[in-house]
Amino acid sequence: MVTRAYSLAALLMALAVGCAYSFRGSLPDSIQSVRVRQFRSTVTEYGLEQEITALVTDAIVRDGRLSIDNESPDATIEGTVNYFGRTAVSYTGSEEVEEYRLEIRVTVSMDSAGDNEYIISDETLSEWILYDPAAETYEAARDRVVEKISAQIARRCLSGW
Repeated sequence: MVTRAYSLAALLMALAVGCAYSFRGSLPDSIQSVRVRQFRSTVTEYGLEQEITALVTDAIVRDGRLSIDNESPDATIEGTVNYFGRTAVSYTGSEEVEEYRLEIRVTVSMDSAGDNEYIISDETLSEWILYDPAAETYEAARDRVVEKISAQIARRCLSGW
C-alpha cells in the first residue's frame, strides 16, 4: 500500500514536471542576450527611430528573459520605420477635423548570431490609433502610437519563431 502511494506520488510529480510552463516562449535556448540596433527610418517624422529603439530596449530589459549585450549578443534586432501617417477620419458640421487616424508601420528582423538564421525576417508590424485633436495633442497621440508599436515589436521578438 505504501509502495503504491509512493508510485502514485512519483507519477504525479513526473506529470507536473512534464507539463511545466516555460516563460521563454519559443526562443531557442541558445539565445540569452540580444543587441537592439538603432532602428532606421524612411519617413520624414523626426525621431521615431530613436524613440522606438529606446522603447524596445526598455521593454526587453523589463521583461527579463533576455539581457542586452552590445558586444557579443546571441541575437540582433533591427528595424526600419516604413510608414507614418495621419489621416482625417471624421469631421464636425463646420468641416473641422473631429478625429484623426495615426498609423505607423515598421519592418523588423531578428537574427541569431550563432547559426546565422533569422528568427524574424523582414516582418512588417503596424499599429494605429484614433485621436480627437480637441482632447489630445498630436504629440501625445504620436507618443501613444510609438509606444504601441514598440511594445508589439518587443512582444514579437520575445515570442521567437
